[in-house]
Amino acid sequence: MSSASGLRQPKETNKGKNGFRERHIPLHSDNPDDLAISRHRFAQYVLASKGSYNGPSLKELKATPNAAPVETLATIDHKIKELKRQHQEDIELLTAFQAAEYRQEVLSRYNCIDDSMTGVDAEDLVQVDYLAALNELYNDARPMKRFQHDMDDALSQIRYNYLKSLHPLLTQRHTLKLRETRIRRQRDAQFPQSIEEYHNIPDRQTQLRIARFLMCSTSGQEKMMDDYGWTWRGVQPLISAFKANEGFKNEISESLKDAQASDPRRRPTATPGWQS
Repeated sequence: MSSASGLRQPKETNKGKNGFRERHIPLHSDNPDDLAISRHRFAQYVLASKGSYNGPSLKELKATPNAAPVETLATIDHKIKELKRQHQEDIELLTAFQAAEYRQEVLSRYNCIDDSMTGVDAEDLVQVDYLAALNELYNDARPMKRFQHDMDDALSQIRYNYLKSLHPLLTQRHTLKLRETRIRRQRDAQFPQSIEEYHNIPDRQTQLRIARFLMCSTSGQEKMMDDYGWTWRGVQPLISAFKANEGFKNEISESLKDAQASDPRRRPTATPGWQS
């Protein structure tokens, strides 16, 4: 079965299984050298594109701490980006290598034609049969299906190794995102119990959220409590301090004005010259 892209499709018996076998692959009875040639070509590509070591030096490795670095969402995103870049580079190198190999193969087959036999004597059946057999051999070999399959196999192997490396990174990123969301929700659910605790909040956006809550109407406060999981018992101490402390009330009001002034979405647009 062939797809619209022209690539060979897996057999139904192999559906859901790993297509790359670790065990011995039997040789083809008619072409026992095909597997060796295929592996040789792929080894040539690996040596040409991956034959050098560009990693850290021995001195740098010795200076590296024994403890593994702590993975963060930023480092995982960087690894995924770098892996995709490297995979794209591998595909480009493989395509260029295969194109050069294919061109050499076509030229080799073309040079196998005996041009001296083009003007054979039609009366000489030996020459006629020889030329017919030679043309048949050339026409059968011209599509080079085995060579095309080798290219497909090499591309599939690189693609498989890429996905094998990408999958754990995507899983790790998903886990870190869930943990980050859980921490953020826990942080959002915490409400300062005093003016001092409010001032000790390290995140500016969290402070502005608390400030907006204090300046809201009762209905607005109830909505924010539902959104962030706050309770009346948890918010009452700061509300009481807000109402009783004029200095804190002015501080909250000024912080919201500053935030509104610095927000480009809330800045008034300039009046057009024709309206002035």
